[in-house]
Amino acid sequence: MNCDDSRIYLPAYLDDELDIAESLRIQKHLTECRDCRQAQDEQLALRSALRDPDLYAYPSADFSKRIEAAVRQAAKEEARSQRSSWLESLRLGSFRWFPAAAALVIVATIGVLLVINSVRSSHEQVIASAVLAGHIRSLQPGHLIDVPSSDRHTVKPWFQGKLDFSPPVPDLSELGWTLVGGRLDYVDKQPVAVLVYQRRMHNINVFLWPNHGSADDTIREEDAQGYQILHWNGAETTYWVVSDLNNAELLEFARALRGH
Repeated sequence: MNCDDSRIYLPAYLDDELDIAESLRIQKHLTECRDCRQAQDEQLALRSALRDPDLYAYPSADFSKRIEAAVRQAAKEEARSQRSSWLESLRLGSFRWFPAAAALVIVATIGVLLVINSVRSSHEQVIASAVLAGHIRSLQPGHLIDVPSSDRHTVKPWFQGKLDFSPPVPDLSELGWTLVGGRLDYVDKQPVAVLVYQRRMHNINVFLWPNHGSADDTIREEDAQGYQILHWNGAETTYWVVSDLNNAELLEFARALRGH
């Protein structure tokens, strides 16, 4: 990362709007660049100054009362106008507004659903970026596992007291998937459990945390930066699986994991 990139991403970094990977890049650059650290200090000082109460203007009591009176009068006139229009339509026996109202409800409902889907999709992209960053970070020496063991009865108890839930730790060795350990990680600013499996020389990170939404065991797939990312929501647990293993084998692993 160069200084130009740092200045562009710095406001988002200060607002905690970047994913883990970008935040780590910014942090690394700030430790190495004195000019960018100074820019960071200046922005922090500006934020502090903008919180000064003396910068705020407060309306007088008389002005506030006049605004409130004007708003109340406008509301009364609007209500009177709507009531008159409604009575007029009843007098004429015209109910043409019913289809329009129904259409408006349908359009509004569709709009809400689109917004919900958009928010859900956007949030899933944030999660995908976080688990991918966690997977890439784990590939650095000494970062893959906190508790090295192929015994699920060793890995599962290790999480006790470190998380507010007990993650399932299935043994898939008979199916060709070797458990090598587990670790703690952070996704969306929350601590999560990570189980690490291997096939041949490929590491598979399984990020999991409690599912507080509806269950949907449909496996969703995406790829980024040469890695495969799979995820689904079990009845009690949300799963995100990341690896550089080929898609067919990783899907086989996900189905085996989902079945336990």
